[in-house]
Amino acid sequence: MVSWGLRSKSLFALIITCILALMFAAIMSWALLKEGKIYSAKNYAKSFTELNYQKILTPISRELALAERFAGTSTVKEWMEDPSNITKQAAFTEDVEGFLSSFQDHSLFFVTDATKDYYFSDENNPFSMTPKYRLSHSAPRDDWYFQTRQQPSLFNINVDEDEHLKLTKIWINYIVKNHGVFVGLVGTGFSLDHFLDKFTTAPVAGVQPFIINADGGIEAHQDKNLIAFDTLDGNYGARSIFALLDNDESKQSVKQAMLKAKKGGEKVISVMVEQNGSTQLMSFMYFPLLNWFVVTNVNLNDVNLINMNMLLPAVGIFVFVLVLLITVFGFAVERLVIAPVRRLQLSAKAIESGSYNVTLPVVGNDEIGELSKTFNNMAAQVRNHTEDLERKVKERTAELEETHQEVADAHRKIGASIDYASLIQKAILPDRQMKQFLGDHHSIVWRPRDVVGGDFYVFQNTDEGCLLGIVDCAGHGVPGALMTMLLRAAIDHATMEVGIQDPAALLRSIDSTLRSMLNEDVSGDRVATNADVGLVYISKDNQTMRFAGAKIGLYASNGKEIIQYKPSRRALGDRRLGEYENIDLPVSGWTYYMTTDGFLDQAGGEKKFGFGNRRFESLLQDAAGLTLSAQASAFVEALNEYMGDQPQRDDITLLSFRFGKELANREG
Repeated sequence: MVSWGLRSKSLFALIITCILALMFAAIMSWALLKEGKIYSAKNYAKSFTELNYQKILTPISRELALAERFAGTSTVKEWMEDPSNITKQAAFTEDVEGFLSSFQDHSLFFVTDATKDYYFSDENNPFSMTPKYRLSHSAPRDDWYFQTRQQPSLFNINVDEDEHLKLTKIWINYIVKNHGVFVGLVGTGFSLDHFLDKFTTAPVAGVQPFIINADGGIEAHQDKNLIAFDTLDGNYGARSIFALLDNDESKQSVKQAMLKAKKGGEKVISVMVEQNGSTQLMSFMYFPLLNWFVVTNVNLNDVNLINMNMLLPAVGIFVFVLVLLITVFGFAVERLVIAPVRRLQLSAKAIESGSYNVTLPVVGNDEIGELSKTFNNMAAQVRNHTEDLERKVKERTAELEETHQEVADAHRKIGASIDYASLIQKAILPDRQMKQFLGDHHSIVWRPRDVVGGDFYVFQNTDEGCLLGIVDCAGHGVPGALMTMLLRAAIDHATMEVGIQDPAALLRSIDSTLRSMLNEDVSGDRVATNADVGLVYISKDNQTMRFAGAKIGLYASNGKEIIQYKPSRRALGDRRLGEYENIDLPVSGWTYYMTTDGFLDQAGGEKKFGFGNRRFESLLQDAAGLTLSAQASAFVEALNEYMGDQPQRDDITLLSFRFGKELANREG
């Protein structure tokens, strides 16, 4: 790993500080730019909407005023009331030619309600009193006339393609009434393309102006597919401003903005809406003359109303200042801090290597100068303390060497004593007798936890038969080993007193002898002097097998099933006397096992639980087909695998044996 010096850390801290400041400035700038962009967009949309309003107001107002004058001319009213009158027609014709040249596109139309004849004239269609076509209730394309005829207002404006004339225009329809009676319709039309080019084109990318009516229908838009052509019934569908919005919240905001603009509280009303998956700005201005709204739609993702050319130089200057600041700071740190600290570091390393004759030059009265003075004083004190410590260390080392020698001598003596005790304990184990009498028909696993332990096994052979058993004395190590001496003496005394044919009587006799050996103080609660014992007697002719146990049971296996013969629940030497009984068992065809609780209680496995009776019985079942010697090896291997890295908790003894007819002829 790379070790960072003070210079690197200082520069790193400064760089991190500058980066954090830059990030904060960038975040704040981004937020300000975002808000500034919205603010600029609102101001631009307001100004652009007002400009568009004025651009639309003048020509449409003029055309509408001309249409109103045309509809209010007496010659028009009188002729439409009586279209067959030649005199009235001549006067009407004269006025029509005057108005025709006044309209913007030199376009004019009129319909007489009496005949439903439609007349039209423009630059490409010279004026004629010959109708272009006749309107009919049965023709859907003529519905515009009959719907206009029923409306309460005197005029309307709609965008439509005249199927007869093959012309698409913005039509101004003005009702003609004579003495309050509807007699016809007059009006004009001007080019849709010219209107769209003039009023729906924006000089800035991301800005889209358009016009809607009071119900939201789109009357003029750069995309002609969105214009609600000839829609007078209010059913605009996809050609409505509301169809452009993504959600109901945006639609509600637009409705409220239209209502607010219509009331005239403010000239231009702006709202934020969701459109095409992004947040956009819409500004509305009401056109009371036509009951229209002039709308400006600003896509905040596409519009660029802020001059970024001014920001880039400012960012460059800011970065340059940061780099210059870091350079100056690094030089100052090197001169004022790093160099003095490096001298201090070299002096400290000299002291670390054992050279205490170090003196730093004191330069200046600042903190580093004070640190240099303090370091010089510390070096002098270290020299004095080091000399004193070296002297004391030599004295203490001599004392420790002497003490260590005494401890080592004592340890050797104790080890030799324990090894001798182990030799004595092994001498009381009947290995030679059991091998001579039983041979391969027995196996023994004996594993004291320490060099000596509290477990041992017994074997006695007489003319009547033999006695097998295992003993688990309380405690382990040296105390357990001493208890085995007492128990061995008690067993020898009991066999001389009652013989070996009655294991239960033997247990009672051993218990009595043990109690007589230990006085009341030793056998009280302060010291554990009890023992678990399991004994088995087998007659010489192999006809009788008898078992009795004090907390050590007997397991029997015939290769197919496992039987456990329960012992008495009281140990020998317990505070309460136990009741011990014999259990007669078959000899041939069975293999028998006795174990101390050190095997069953050994901790191991994933959960560090004891080995347990069930696992032990399963182990006996798995090893039933092996020889007793192979079984002993399997038992040891299974126990070691289960223990893993867990230490041995107690002394372990496991005795296995089986008797057949051939043993009856073996000599004792």
